Amino acid sequence: MKSARIIIAAFYFSLIILLASCSANRLGASKKETSISSLSFLSEYILPLNQKFENTVVGGLSGIDYDIKRDQYYLISDDPSQLSPARIYTAKIDITNNKIDTIEIRGVIPILQANGKVYPKLGTDKRVKPDGESVRYNPHTRQLLWSSEGERLFRNGDTTIVQPALTYINEKGAYLDTISLPAGFHFTRQEKGVRKNAFFEGLSYADDYKTLYASLEEPRYEDGKQAAFGYGQALTRILKFDTKTGKNTAQYAYNLGELPVKPTVDMDWNVNGISEILAVNSHTLLVMERAWAKGHDDHTFIKLYLVDLNGAENVMDNPSFVQTPPKPLSKKLLFDFDSLNKHIDNFEGVTFGPKLPNGNPSLIFCVDNNFGKNQVQQFFLFEVRQDM
Repeated sequence: MKSARIIIAAFYFSLIILLASCSANRLGASKKETSISSLSFLSEYILPLNQKFENTVVGGLSGIDYDIKRDQYYLISDDPSQLSPARIYTAKIDITNNKIDTIEIRGVIPILQANGKVYPKLGTDKRVKPDGESVRYNPHTRQLLWSSEGERLFRNGDTTIVQPALTYINEKGAYLDTISLPAGFHFTRQEKGVRKNAFFEGLSYADDYKTLYASLEEPRYEDGKQAAFGYGQALTRILKFDTKTGKNTAQYAYNLGELPVKPTVDMDWNVNGISEILAVNSHTLLVMERAWAKGHDDHTFIKLYLVDLNGAENVMDNPSFVQTPPKPLSKKLLFDFDSLNKHIDNFEGVTFGPKLPNGNPSLIFCVDNNFGKNQVQQFFLFEVRQDM
């Protein structure tokens, strides 16, 4: 009996040690989330202007995302099927000695409509217009999500309305599904809803792909005026979606900075808005503000901010920031591209890349050069320094 009690006691002691060990492992895994303390510029790479690949023109690269498992990048072109059918490129970016050594376009994915066809050439069908602005890859589902800005155009009494969209496609470009947009995020014939060229320029997954964030480039009509020189109180929105249900679960007000320079001509393209976002952790976003002003055509103003969503006001039930001013998100300036003393073009895409030799993450930016002869298809590589 005594030996039996000893064996039983030893068993329970071992069990307690095992459970304590499991608990300790869980606690050990619950470390403070990583953030970004600073960025360090490493290198620039320029793709040739309008190079050809598989009968398409490479350019207008408005979004970039990285598949770490295959060491492959996805690059979406915002060509509205004008030069070549709407498409996403796959690419290999070789980083050697902390520099981008080469960028090789390796494949092209045609973005297909729900009917299985490529988008028609721009102008041949007023009912459709692809305008890709951001792309994100989900390795769990092996699907791509892309945002299209659609069209809202009034010309000579003729009206064109093509609704913006968030669309899932497979790795071959076949249509899978769309995310239903909340009320107030569609084009209308009146000055209501989203503005032309101001839809979801920014997309980012978070929480192990359980959450999707989407950022409006500029304010909706109901939310007030656009950013301008001398006016830095424009409020746009960042939306949170549950990727399993596709439902919009939260919205946040984001305060855009003013135009940093005075335009020489008052026109639609004088803008400061969110051109892309990237989740740093479950509650922190890297937000890229991109400003441009007529008369300063050779320079784009890019600023990067860190935004913490913890404790932020959910403004889903606020239909108008003009009528009910919200509490906007707090933001912290992380990096100003003007500090580089380099030519800064129309940066619109950003993704985390592979780890650098010192173990720090890399950050890669790409430019939408609008297929223009006076613009440059730049890529910038940064080192991310972290706080734990």
